[in-house]
Amino acid sequence: MSKNHACLNCVGVYFTLAMMVVTFAYLPNMGHASLNAYEPFNYTTSIPNATTSTAMGFTGKWTCGTTPAIITGLTYTGLPVANNALSSGSGRQLVNFASPLSTGTKWISFLFKTSAADPGANINGVYFPNGGTGLWFGFGLSPNSPTQGQLGIGAMNTVGTAALGASSLAQLGLGTYGATYLVVMQIQFNTSGNNDTVTVYLNPVVNQATPGVTAAGSYVAFDVGTITGVGLNVQGAGSILVDEIRVGDSYGDIVGYVSVPPNAPTGLNATPGTNLVSLSWTAANGSPAGYNVKRSTVSGGAYTNIGTTTVPLVNYNDFVLGGQIFYYVVSAINGAGESTNSLPMSAAPTLGAPAAPTGLAASAGNAQVALNWTASSFATSYNVKRSTVSGGPFSIVGTTTAPTVTYADASGLNNRTTYYYVVSATGTGGTSPDSSPVTATPVGPIPFQISVVPGVAITWFASNSVTYQVQWSRALLATNTVWNNLGSAITGNGSTNSVFDPVGPPHNFFHVLSIQ
Repeated sequence: MSKNHACLNCVGVYFTLAMMVVTFAYLPNMGHASLNAYEPFNYTTSIPNATTSTAMGFTGKWTCGTTPAIITGLTYTGLPVANNALSSGSGRQLVNFASPLSTGTKWISFLFKTSAADPGANINGVYFPNGGTGLWFGFGLSPNSPTQGQLGIGAMNTVGTAALGASSLAQLGLGTYGATYLVVMQIQFNTSGNNDTVTVYLNPVVNQATPGVTAAGSYVAFDVGTITGVGLNVQGAGSILVDEIRVGDSYGDIVGYVSVPPNAPTGLNATPGTNLVSLSWTAANGSPAGYNVKRSTVSGGAYTNIGTTTVPLVNYNDFVLGGQIFYYVVSAINGAGESTNSLPMSAAPTLGAPAAPTGLAASAGNAQVALNWTASSFATSYNVKRSTVSGGPFSIVGTTTAPTVTYADASGLNNRTTYYYVVSATGTGGTSPDSSPVTATPVGPIPFQISVVPGVAITWFASNSVTYQVQWSRALLATNTVWNNLGSAITGNGSTNSVFDPVGPPHNFFHVLSIQ
């Protein structure tokens, strides 16, 4: 745990310079040469005891109390990642840094996920060996529930391969089991005693010079010691996934930040279609995080931003009304800014009719049917068509003007007759095909017989899915009769229904209404 600052500092400087040449071989999308170590877990099989580390900035062999598994890797929006991750069940695995960490400020990041199963109070997380009691991060601090547990940093005995518990240093709030976290730890080493400062950021912004979020927590009175490596610890139930361990001298080093904007994209292509232009381009150099797609109706611009894509997407579909020429450029963006525009490309999409409406739905009422559907791009109006025969022919019974996508049909409908409906869209380029058909059967008042046992029950045959309301009155006074609801409305079930009224007089008269 002692800190040979002078000696280790010399080794660290030598390591940084030596590894500058190979940084991009391991991490081609990250623009900092001061990344000290990177473990993508890109092994093809499990890591048994004594497997040689192949990661940049690590040395020697893995030491495993329990053999972990290599499985599909974790991802985090905007963060460059490799293919695999390390999955650890109950047990411990650790590997050494080529250059231990003991001076200055170091940043460590990794993707972390626990199993969805509740690990309870077990200590499941990542620790940093130092030959004695060292730093730990993970789940296992109280309180916890079947779906959430307390994330935190703690002190753990880092010696050996047996999974151990940890004592709490700082709680970081409840985390969700099964969720992926980007964990960033800043360690500010002090030259003596329990004066190191550990600050933790959960799910910060990547490809930036600073985290962009408030720290989840920190601890300022701990002796981190000389960190010689990194390990996984699963004590008891559950399992964890860890991926993309990175060590650097700044926050930007470990999250892909570059200090200059990317180069302009090249190879822009624009392929015209019917009311559509499909764009594609070659990925830009210089660690882009995404692309801005811009359009103009005038050669040379001015260009308006019409959409964005995120890396690695290098294509975009622009749904636009055809019949004219459009001009396009694309720029690349990252945390440092935006590139210049690509060379322009033009395309003249064909003017076509709108697409057929989708999502047509019908709701029947008393001698009427209410219709609604999803709008079609470039539609100026819609034709509503009806038939009494499945498959048509359909006749237009009404129109709406865009953007209205609803219609109430009450034109001579007969109750208990099934009607078939379709809708088409009309625009500058013509009329679309019909939508998929829907059916509706209007339903009016339903005749039924009612029997009443005074003070006991009101009984009638209730048609399936029809809504009824039972009412009572003191006296029958023709149109002046005052009817009162007896309980709530009920839905018929296709059999005899009964509503009980234990009151008796003044509940002297009853009737049942069909209110569908």
